[in-house]
Amino acid sequence: MAKIPLRNLEGESKVLGSSFQAEVFPLKDPADFKAEYEAFRKRHPKADHYPYAYRLGGITKSSDDGEPGSTAGVPLLTLLERNDIEGAVVVARYFGGTKLGIPRLRRAFLSAAEEAISGGGLGEIVTKKAYRLEVDYSTYHTLESNAARYGYSLKDVVFDVNVKLFLLSGASIDEPWEKMGLPIRELPVPETQDCVEEIRQ
Repeated sequence: MAKIPLRNLEGESKVLGSSFQAEVFPLKDPADFKAEYEAFRKRHPKADHYPYAYRLGGITKSSDDGEPGSTAGVPLLTLLERNDIEGAVVVARYFGGTKLGIPRLRRAFLSAAEEAISGGGLGEIVTKKAYRLEVDYSTYHTLESNAARYGYSLKDVVFDVNVKLFLLSGASIDEPWEKMGLPIRELPVPETQDCVEEIRQ
């Protein structure tokens, strides 16, 4: 299952006075990349180059942005592919006055991007059973207090005369439901729903 950035992830590397500032960020549509790229450039207005790569739904693109050929764009794309990440990575390079040579330059770009993805903040899309419920407040409090114990989550909660919500679980909730003392007849047939869960390091 492909991983996706849950937020903008930052990384940095420094080599012989040059600084490399990376961001790995979520991308819902390739058409959104240009605006995100320009926003990144505005956050780093004094950088010399801004190579990038993105991967989404089988669409890939990369650019060295003026750096020597294949020192940044292709290695960054390979990094996304190797880690099965769907999203984008951009690195701002601040030249420190010393030429690094192609191998060292490539490692510096990759090091900044690797730091960004190594600190957490990646998620996976998982399919869960989704129980659409309408319960009284007492039942809601029972469900809320037992969520961590039985490994389910409550989403889209609406408080009204009763409480409307989705209970999302990776497994059948029948047995925990009965253990909580709730009448099994109130448990509807589940739907399925794709959810994004953060990958625990």
